[in-house]
Amino acid sequence: MAKTAARSKRSEKYITERISKAGAHSFEICIRMYDQTFRKSIKIDDFESRKQALQFACQLRDETLLKMRSGYSVSNFKKVSSLYEKTFDLFPVRQKTRKKHDYFYKYGIERYGDKTIDKITSANIQESINTYARTHTKRQVAGLLAVWRRIYKACAMQNINVIDRTVAVVIPECRQGKHRKKEISEEDLQTFCNTLLCYNSSSPSGSYRSKAVYYAIQIMYYCGLRPAETFALMKSDIHLDEGFISISKAAHSTVESILEIGAPKTQQSIRNVPIPDQLKPILEECVNWSLNNILLSDRAGKLMDIDDIDTLVGNVAKKAKVTFTLYMLRHQFSTDLHNAGTNPAVIRDLMGHESATMSLDYAVSDEKDRIKAINQRNAEKYE
Repeated sequence: MAKTAARSKRSEKYITERISKAGAHSFEICIRMYDQTFRKSIKIDDFESRKQALQFACQLRDETLLKMRSGYSVSNFKKVSSLYEKTFDLFPVRQKTRKKHDYFYKYGIERYGDKTIDKITSANIQESINTYARTHTKRQVAGLLAVWRRIYKACAMQNINVIDRTVAVVIPECRQGKHRKKEISEEDLQTFCNTLLCYNSSSPSGSYRSKAVYYAIQIMYYCGLRPAETFALMKSDIHLDEGFISISKAAHSTVESILEIGAPKTQQSIRNVPIPDQLKPILEECVNWSLNNILLSDRAGKLMDIDDIDTLVGNVAKKAKVTFTLYMLRHQFSTDLHNAGTNPAVIRDLMGHESATMSLDYAVSDEKDRIKAINQRNAEKYE
């Protein structure tokens, strides 16, 4: 009959002899005292005989007990802080993602950093989640919980035998996130651009930066590009005579670098986007204006960080008294094409999405569109 459970018998105090389902034979040392926990598995096959393995286990047990009674730390469980750092060795992330994780750790986990992972309870994690939820949105709280889970995943990868305490945690009611406006009127966009072109006008580098963002806005408005794609454009990507922009890369961070030009978001993101007639003279002006091979770099020819650009856009929007983010242009592009009755597959290809459904998710309707649709449906259904 096949074994259905591991067999075990106790042979010495704090030492248990075990045979796993796979047939592995070992002595397991487990000592809990003086507010410490020590665990160690001794494989019997590593020794010439079972007797030698048991002698080694007993010697290690006795030495450990002596240290514990003398006040020394013997826990073979790592601290939460060191496990957190280990997650980046085991599961590398981009530099910008690392910054986000550091934020979650600082404001949700750091208070438990000096505790060994075996001392962390589900109540500790729930408490950190509850506290964080008072001032953050559900999406942000989920990010914090994801970092906790990475820590327990790091334990599993290092054979640190602890129960994943995150499984019992629930996300409570959180602060409501602001409803993000996805559209901008042409009037508000013009107001923003006028304010932008005057922003930092006394500084040559600041003025150049504002002008670069202005041209980026025009490209995104007319072509629906992602910000990371727009700021990775080279002059050689602008084919004015052939009438298209070549999209084959994006600006983003990597494990090693905070910012560089690399592959686009997906394979479907590699595409040629036609240049509309309205954009062509603006692009000609932009190419002649740009001082560097990177079309929309800073004045020194360096890539512009999307986070820094977002900060600039936010400051200008406040000054202009309008609601605006760069991604609103991409939503606006998809919405306008959808409202014009464009084939969803065409919208998908223009935006570089993997599916037409993703493109439709970007599209939004206004109240008049919804009223018209409801009335038209009811008229057709009940006439």
